Amino acid sequence: MKRILFVEDNALLRETYQAMFSGDEERWEVATASGGGEALKLMEQRPFDVVVSDMRMESMSGTELLNTVLKLYPQMSRIIISGVADQAEAADALGSTHQFLVKPVDIHTLMGVLVRIDGLDAFLRDEKLKALAGRFRTLPSFPKLYLGIMKAIEAPDTPLQSIDSLIIKDPALTTKILQVANSAAMGLRERFSDPRAAVRQLGLNTVRSLVLSAHVFASFTPAQKLNFPVDALWRHLMACGDAARAIMRAEDADNAYAEAAYTAGILHDIGKLMLADSVPNEFQNALTRAAMRPDPFHVIEQEIFGATHAGLAAYLLGLWGLPAVIVEAVAFHHTPEKSTHQMFSPLTAVHAANALEHELDGGDAMVNMEYLDNIGVANRLDAWRKEVARLARSGARRR
Repeated sequence: MKRILFVEDNALLRETYQAMFSGDEERWEVATASGGGEALKLMEQRPFDVVVSDMRMESMSGTELLNTVLKLYPQMSRIIISGVADQAEAADALGSTHQFLVKPVDIHTLMGVLVRIDGLDAFLRDEKLKALAGRFRTLPSFPKLYLGIMKAIEAPDTPLQSIDSLIIKDPALTTKILQVANSAAMGLRERFSDPRAAVRQLGLNTVRSLVLSAHVFASFTPAQKLNFPVDALWRHLMACGDAARAIMRAEDADNAYAEAAYTAGILHDIGKLMLADSVPNEFQNALTRAAMRPDPFHVIEQEIFGATHAGLAAYLLGLWGLPAVIVEAVAFHHTPEKSTHQMFSPLTAVHAANALEHELDGGDAMVNMEYLDNIGVANRLDAWRKEVARLARSGARRR
């Protein structure tokens, strides 16, 4: 049984949440609190697995509450529900929440999120995965620049020059932004030397995701003697992000989910970079075995490390508190059938995009057709393949 605490200052909504789970008492034990202070007192008395809080409450906001929960009870899953569907509130809550939901929330949506988070938590608590992460000399902290950019983007009176100033303070990010903007794959005629102009060309949503990727690439630098093509990895991640976003848009997905797919796409293989930097000898062994065997690389990683680059990347992103939908897409991009949330989602898009990008590079597609069939989108694979190929021809795929 899982314990879930709803924090809501509206008495009618508290009763509604109780009623939602009234037929599933064997699975969920539900408690409610009228505010942050009452919620924290309940948490002192007994443990909870999940806390779901309204954003706007008197005396203590949902963001303030979940920031406190993150410090005191980091193992607890955290969800924000708000009646305002703007990114400014999501930005404020990003560092302390697993998911941001918009009122009114129906039971199916809420249960889907709870199942997804529950499955992810079980995956990220795997002892072999934690043991592998524990061997690293350090894991990078969440980039504060990300939150700074998000808040600056959404503040209505923030001049664009202020956002530019935040970005150019980070040399690694500036380099990546110029690299992407000047990529032949972007199909641009002019070359950019000014990061401010590059930011305007790429768009702030893309830049926001690049912050995360650039931060990881700056944190992990594999030794040159290691036979690991870092530049090729970067190009693959950028191409996969573009392709995943295109697949979501082809299915008329909500823009927020399309952007989540893009973010997951450009982060899905960062675990390889982490392994190459921190355990180079064993990673070189994995590369050598992969060159001699037909098995997928993640299978060989599992043999050597007891975990995979997908799990390791998801572990880091989970520590950062990124939305569960992004962490899920990264964690299961090779094994989507293991997700507890079996429906079309950013995970589907990243899984397909990764496979189709490898196919374009001359490899096997490695698409899990049974998974696609189970969620009812197997018939869409050819359309996605054409879309990814179109991106390649038009130059949107990094070379």
